[in-house]
Amino acid sequence: MKRKYFWCLLVLAFISRPAFCQQKPNIIFIMADDLGSAELGCYGNSFNETPNLDQLAGEGAKFTQAYAAAPICSPSRAGIMTGQYPARTRITDFLDNNADRYLDPEKYYTVNRALSDAGYHTAIIGKWHLDTRFSNPRGNARQHGFEEVIGTETKYIADGDYFFPYDKISTFTTGAKDEYLTDRQCAEASAFIKRNKDRPFFLYLTFYSVHTKLDAPEYLVKKYKEKFDQKYGAGKAEAIYGPQNIRHEADHPDNPYLAAMIERIDAGVGGIMETLKQAGLDKNTAVLFFSDNGGVWKLANNGNLRAGKSWLYEGGIRENLIVRWPAVVKPGTVIDTRVMATDFYPTFLAIANARNKKKVPLDGKSILPLLRGEPMAPREPFYWHYPSETGKWVNRMCSAVRDGDYKLLYFYKDKRIELYNLQKDPSEKINIAAGEPEKRDALKKKLDAWLQAVNAEQPGVNVKSR
Repeated sequence: MKRKYFWCLLVLAFISRPAFCQQKPNIIFIMADDLGSAELGCYGNSFNETPNLDQLAGEGAKFTQAYAAAPICSPSRAGIMTGQYPARTRITDFLDNNADRYLDPEKYYTVNRALSDAGYHTAIIGKWHLDTRFSNPRGNARQHGFEEVIGTETKYIADGDYFFPYDKISTFTTGAKDEYLTDRQCAEASAFIKRNKDRPFFLYLTFYSVHTKLDAPEYLVKKYKEKFDQKYGAGKAEAIYGPQNIRHEADHPDNPYLAAMIERIDAGVGGIMETLKQAGLDKNTAVLFFSDNGGVWKLANNGNLRAGKSWLYEGGIRENLIVRWPAVVKPGTVIDTRVMATDFYPTFLAIANARNKKKVPLDGKSILPLLRGEPMAPREPFYWHYPSETGKWVNRMCSAVRDGDYKLLYFYKDKRIELYNLQKDPSEKINIAAGEPEKRDALKKKLDAWLQAVNAEQPGVNVKSR
């Protein structure tokens, strides 16, 4: 009898094991670099081909008012990793080769560490850009607790490094001839999923693409040049994007090089989804797709949004956000509620059913209710601060606040205030600051109070790194 009871327990344990292993949802956070808000088919683009990302949106949720925490790379990533406004961390511009700033692992308990403490195996594949002292790092991804660090930059990578052998990613020491970096990152992601399928994991897949300089496999560029000529006339692609333009940049919304780069991202996402399906993980994995900031102004396609990367107009900060999680998110969901990149930290904790054990102060809110189809409490104002301490782009030095449908921008160069009603004027064409003085003054007061509360660095004032 005892022996029979033992075998019953053993069989029960075996049957229950898969459910137990999948009890915690996996989280895959995929981030493009400098992707314009109108580059994907599901966001209205008819030139670029993105069937896998379109399918991801169709099987999950597409957000229409998702915001980056900053209009440029490093501070945007700092906001995601810490759940705090970048102004608090004093990383408010891109970190270049001479940067003395970095995200300090002694001061900031990043989201991957919180998930690791909740039982998740964590990995980053790709761009970190929160410490550029590569010979003597003080805040790289490994120092911030990622258990697997794959293909992060080992030199300053601003001008790209898209084909093997890689000059700025020395950890990829082997690879096929002319291997494309995006393809390698996605292959590494699939391999990570396969070897960690029996435990909950958090994967931060952060592409270097589509950061300039633009480059892609020649066969794909040729495909889109032919498509460009079909749309605009024979010979037009070569005239605009020919050999004389070595960076492949032009003031045009349909760029064959950019389209080719986006197609490789899209194909890679498709491969990752197939890997999840084969591993039996696709239903219990939350897959999110985002961009760190808007596309480069005039080079990328930001649709009807004004300006682009490094500006606090909508083109610089409003992003594509897609979330697929069949266990929770209904197919074909469109979410118009505004959300912020600082929301990812508390959202990932909510997905993992994990507490904020260290009581880290977070500026974001969990958007899990929205994913479930439930309403959220009314959002507090969103804030941005871009003093451009690295770029020193005086015309772009700006702080901004969005409260409801209204958005106010304060430009430091000439102390200029601009006010827009985004519901009526999403392209920010009509400055209504003079016509609505009460709203203007109320929002400026809120912005000033926030800048003081976060001890925001003022443009032109040298503040020691912290």
